Amino acid sequence: MMMAHEADTKQWVPAIYGRLSDDDKDTKSGKRDVSLSIEHQIDILKDYVTDKGWQEPEVFFDDDRTGTNFNRKGFQAMYAAAQSGAINVIVIKDTSRFGRNWVESGKYFQEIDEMGVRTIFVQENIDTADPKCPALKMLPFYFIFAQWHSETTSEKMRTVLNKQAEQGKYWGSKVLYGYVKDPDNKYKLIIDPTAANVVRRIFDMRLQKLSYGAIARALNSEGLPSPSEYHALKHNTKNKRSYNGNWSSDAVDRVLCNPAYCGDIARNRSGKKDFKSLKADRKPKEDWIVKENMHEAIVSREVFEKCAEMRISTGRIRSTQQHEIRPFASMLVCKDCTYKLVESFTSYTLKTSCATGEPGDRVRAYGYNCGTFNSKGKDACPSHYVSEKEIVAIVSEHIRQTAGVVLQDEDAAREHFYAIKSQSSGTQLNADRNALNRVNKRLGELEKLTEAAFEKSVLGGESSDTFVKLERKYQAEKQELIKQAKKLSASIEKYSKTENDVEMFITLIKKYADLTELDRETTAELIDHIVISASTVKPREIEIHYNFVGNA
Repeated sequence: MMMAHEADTKQWVPAIYGRLSDDDKDTKSGKRDVSLSIEHQIDILKDYVTDKGWQEPEVFFDDDRTGTNFNRKGFQAMYAAAQSGAINVIVIKDTSRFGRNWVESGKYFQEIDEMGVRTIFVQENIDTADPKCPALKMLPFYFIFAQWHSETTSEKMRTVLNKQAEQGKYWGSKVLYGYVKDPDNKYKLIIDPTAANVVRRIFDMRLQKLSYGAIARALNSEGLPSPSEYHALKHNTKNKRSYNGNWSSDAVDRVLCNPAYCGDIARNRSGKKDFKSLKADRKPKEDWIVKENMHEAIVSREVFEKCAEMRISTGRIRSTQQHEIRPFASMLVCKDCTYKLVESFTSYTLKTSCATGEPGDRVRAYGYNCGTFNSKGKDACPSHYVSEKEIVAIVSEHIRQTAGVVLQDEDAAREHFYAIKSQSSGTQLNADRNALNRVNKRLGELEKLTEAAFEKSVLGGESSDTFVKLERKYQAEKQELIKQAKKLSASIEKYSKTENDVEMFITLIKKYADLTELDRETTAELIDHIVISASTVKPREIEIHYNFVGNA
């Protein structure tokens, strides 16, 4: 940095920089602070330059651009001018106009200073021409406070939107497919009967464990417009983003994962990684903020939750070349390597008349084998082949027996299912609760450590660099712990639903006491997965894990 006496004699070629973004809106009114407007900033800075007796400044600015990153056209143009030597002093209203990312702000500030370019922040009375300037020593904290302001502004905006959700208000620039806005209340959703019928069909097909692609093909074959195309047709607007009005796997996925269809309002389903990011990504379910029963549901909560669970448990569902989903596709699991059993078939010609066709007809016999065995051979995992005919017979009989037990003595069966659920979930539930207590305790400790480090830096004379390093370390650990806490909370909630799960299973299984044909719809409704032992194991071990209750 140059000495103060040099600043008095040097010929200065000034530039001024202003910036404004949505960060500067009032969270209640949504209006920008007039005192921060680009015009106001430029007027102040020009007056400052005139008072110094310098030449007319070159003006750089960024309107409606966040300060959390430095990919700004105006800033980068000013930075390039500094690099080329076209300017040698930069005047900015305050440190927050420079940037709201303390790491990047410090980096760019240092680089500009090393170019020999003088920087002045008018509001904080910081001038790099005077290295003894008291405020200059506080510059790292100004940058940190600027970032903190951006973070708290984002928090305030989320609080406003979450408050709307708590009040039952739907907030969105475009109404959700399957609903329309109430003409008497723009924050309330009411069902659109035409689109709602399509939504119900999507959930019904998914319960049959059809893949997203298979569901999309079914909807397209019937000429049903995609959500974006439906909106365009209904409102007579041109749909630039629609691909021939067709449904896609992603469009089906968006319907199946949105809790609005069971009457809830969910916020924070997608968003930026942090307040500094530009790209919004879908967030994991444990990060969602859900307010239940805010409007009329299109599907029941049980149906929605079952489809949500299938996202995790079912995996990729393969259909045949005829786009047919076999009864046990993606349900069978190898007991040894836990890989899914993959379906295959052999074709043959009927020689005599039978229930499956006439003599001369070509038919297929389906079976399943371990994917590891298929791809890597018996040295990686032994054969687990089972014919579809064999597994259909075994599972059908088990379903009939289980239903018979329930019908014979429902109370005894209920206690049996409770015992199974407790055995499988009790240990995990206790472990998760203990882990969550440890995480919460550590989060409290980190808050105290951050406060202590800040006080020591400001009041105890410790360098700002030390505080910055500690604050970065504590924040990184805090973010990781918050993620762990959300996952643990979601797991605790999952394992606490024993009673409702048992009643759901009892209601389902009673319908199948006289089961005669095992189709995809039935297996999807009743079964989560089936574990198959190796072909060499005698007798063959087959564990049927039902939806809601597990290995009953």
